[in-house]
Amino acid sequence: MLLKLGLKNLKHNLLMNILTIIQMSVALVILISMISTIVSRFRYYEPIKDFLNSKGYFYVAQYSINPETNATLRTTDELYELIDGADSITAQYDVWLRYDEEKPARFISYDDKYIEIFTPELERGSWFDLDRPIQDTIQVVVSKNNYGIDVGDEISFYCFDSEIKAEIIGVLKDDTKIIDISPRSIDKIDYRNFYNDFKLEREEKPVFLMSQRDIIDKLVVMQLNGNVFVTYPDSTSKDVIENGNRETKRMRIVYSASTEMMKKNSIKYIFSQIYNMMPIFICIFILTLVGAISTSALSTKHQLKNYAVYYICGLKWRQCALINMFSSLICAIISFVLSLGIVLFAMATGTLGNTVIELGIWQILGCVVTALMYVLLSILLPISIIGRNTPNQVIRVN
Repeated sequence: MLLKLGLKNLKHNLLMNILTIIQMSVALVILISMISTIVSRFRYYEPIKDFLNSKGYFYVAQYSINPETNATLRTTDELYELIDGADSITAQYDVWLRYDEEKPARFISYDDKYIEIFTPELERGSWFDLDRPIQDTIQVVVSKNNYGIDVGDEISFYCFDSEIKAEIIGVLKDDTKIIDISPRSIDKIDYRNFYNDFKLEREEKPVFLMSQRDIIDKLVVMQLNGNVFVTYPDSTSKDVIENGNRETKRMRIVYSASTEMMKKNSIKYIFSQIYNMMPIFICIFILTLVGAISTSALSTKHQLKNYAVYYICGLKWRQCALINMFSSLICAIISFVLSLGIVLFAMATGTLGNTVIELGIWQILGCVVTALMYVLLSILLPISIIGRNTPNQVIRVN
């Protein structure tokens, strides 16, 4: 019954409630945008957070060699022998293969840890299965390509006179992030330096991704080249870490950063968008709440006579106050549905194609919390107004 009266209350103040719904919807869309920005940045920070929470260094290697023998570095096992005290070493490698003499391509392999922590966006197919036994045929994920290569194809790669059988298990989305050397600035190294946005048009040749464990026993030439994380136990002294850092830099390192500094820069970047957008959102949010509370207050004043009638008919005075809450709740639900509808429509039509705006659990949760705050705050003043008047006073005046 109170809900029905709340709907009736909405009709009596239709114009003001429509304006409130529009204000509220705009605020929720902005909130969705803010949360989407933060979520998108955390999405790529999350895979390497364990590295960044450990003592150690991030390196970008360039065709690394053993500084003692000048031999090509092919596995992390070789690095453990050169770096004292290291707890974990994870790397990527360039693989010297060819697909076709007239069809250039790049080949990258990853240690298991990289494969485990990060799965790039796939157009179709699947990512590597680390539980799969090592076989003669290797698994490969390929980028978008003009060579007609697709999921399920069985192809051959060549290294000098050796033939390597491969099965295509996945195709990357174009213009998606992969673990690779990033072209971005190295002034302030953060988690973005761990990824490269691979786009076929820009790179001019496709990339084949594979597992290092899958090819290490094959007749293939490979070399450590790209992103390397070297971490140490928490109890390791600073001297041991710095000594390891000096040894690592002898292996053809382009640039490096401590995990502590990389984490600091990453967190700063992730929240920088919040600092920029927060004043705008706060202003809109305050205007929305002020409008909502004002609408509820005016509605309450206009409805006092009706509340007195409801009181005579058996409703308690507190129940009359709840009618406004149901009106606000209905406005909040309409605003919530409208804001989600706007975002979903924009996503479906491709309007948000070049943005990070999306709908997920955090975006929806943020909207729900904001809507509940609106409902709670919009009833405070009406309760105060009703509380200052008794049914007898209202009936006498009217």
